[in-house]
Amino acid sequence: MIAVLGLGSIGLRHAGNLVALGHQVIGFDPSPDRRALLAEKGGAVTDDRAHAIAQSRAVVVASPSEHHLDDLQACLKAGRHVLVEKPLAHRTDGLAAMMAQAERAGLVVAVAMMLRLHPAVRRAAEILKAGQLGKPLWGRFLAALYLPEWRPGQDWTQGYANDPKTGGALFDYVHEIDLACHLLGPATVQSCVATNTGTIGLTAEDMADVVLDHQGARSSLHVDYVTRPRHRYAEIAGTLGALRIDLDGRHLLWRDTSGDTIEDMAYPGSYADDYLAEMAAFVAAIDRSVPPPCSGAQALDVLETLISARTLAGLPS
Repeated sequence: MIAVLGLGSIGLRHAGNLVALGHQVIGFDPSPDRRALLAEKGGAVTDDRAHAIAQSRAVVVASPSEHHLDDLQACLKAGRHVLVEKPLAHRTDGLAAMMAQAERAGLVVAVAMMLRLHPAVRRAAEILKAGQLGKPLWGRFLAALYLPEWRPGQDWTQGYANDPKTGGALFDYVHEIDLACHLLGPATVQSCVATNTGTIGLTAEDMADVVLDHQGARSSLHVDYVTRPRHRYAEIAGTLGALRIDLDGRHLLWRDTSGDTIEDMAYPGSYADDYLAEMAAFVAAIDRSVPPPCSGAQALDVLETLISARTLAGLPS
């Protein structure tokens, strides 16, 4: 039995993927309506978080991000493996100690940085790891989507995205910061500016730009909730060529320094397949001791980078 804490859209997705992979699921959510949605998918439900944890061998934390720290602590105290939805938390208080506690106890802590499971990202990581791009020089990461179209049927002004402390574009697009660090290495923040354009009624920042230093290579990131049509891609240049990853189009283009194409690959599937692969990887981590795609320690490094960017931008903590 695997528990899912929080049955919003992402929690229900994770629960559905677990069922599809043949696992029994028990879900906790304070909302009877949300619990009913999981029951319709064939999962067991409870209104008691402690009961859900006690019935499980592993837990998926998909609660609102302000509850992640408390939920993670409760799971580790109960001796459970954990997959935490992004971001790992909205502050770092006690997280390093929790990671050390989990390691001592032999518990897996994984974080749902699902872009690491994207096939074009996996291929880019292979190329970079093999040194085939030469010395990385710079990267550019862009995620510009229109929030009202991204989450249709929801009042985006009432959700977590509009919480100035735990939401906003930077926290929501932690995937892009993770992607930059995953492909180019750990980073320190050089600058960050964040803006509220006032165009979609949010209180939190709806647009931000970040510059990172990856021990020599530089990357720039632009994230926003206000762009139509949507764009989501990454570009990386090295001394031997360049990569372009179209995340939505599931496409990778690799060119040499003359501009000649080395590899031009389109991958089948959708983000839904990446979420399923992410859950399969978590199960493999707890069943076969395979390292998860993103460990808690790696996600903590990314969270510290994100918080540093928010601090430079003058955003509330």
